[in-house]
Amino acid sequence: MSTTIETPPEARSLEDELHELQSDEKRFETRLQKSQMAVAIAAFGALILAVAAIAIALANKSNNTTVMMRGTAPAARHGGGMPGGGMMGQGRGAATSRTINVQLGEMYARPNASSITAGKVTFAARNDGKLVHELMVERMPMRMDGPGRPNEKAALGMIQDMQPGASGKMTLNLKPGTYQLFCNVPGHYAAGQHAVFTVTKS
Repeated sequence: MSTTIETPPEARSLEDELHELQSDEKRFETRLQKSQMAVAIAAFGALILAVAAIAIALANKSNNTTVMMRGTAPAARHGGGMPGGGMMGQGRGAATSRTINVQLGEMYARPNASSITAGKVTFAARNDGKLVHELMVERMPMRMDGPGRPNEKAALGMIQDMQPGASGKMTLNLKPGTYQLFCNVPGHYAAGQHAVFTVTKS
């Protein structure tokens, strides 16, 4: 007489649950590894962007410091001519005509003179960069919407959204004081695309 031993249904059920839990655990570990990899890749990308932004800002700061220490207009430093705004005999970086030529690029704003006497002044800007830039003029101290974000409504004038190679002009009646020439495309001011400009008494 043969004896058959049957496994109680409860034991089979527990065994099935154990196998199911082990499968779920493996799936969870696989998902966790994939998400950790995605987070690591995103963090590495953010680090690269941050390093690039710091390098651009430092390079531009270095350029501006050189201009201020020498007291010379950027066009003269770069061997540029004096179209419309020369530098003859009015002291350090002062313009003799009523037009200030401003070169824009990544990430700089370079006027061909650092000061002019009060009155009507024409700013002629040219985008020599590869990105869209604009030129704004605002009296200092600047009104800011946040760190590195000038308030656009406080500007006295603007040449808007110049494509690479494009240029534009604006004429303003400026009183004696200190002004900032800058690009207000998002992120450009914070990256160093601005320059101080002085208006002296007539």
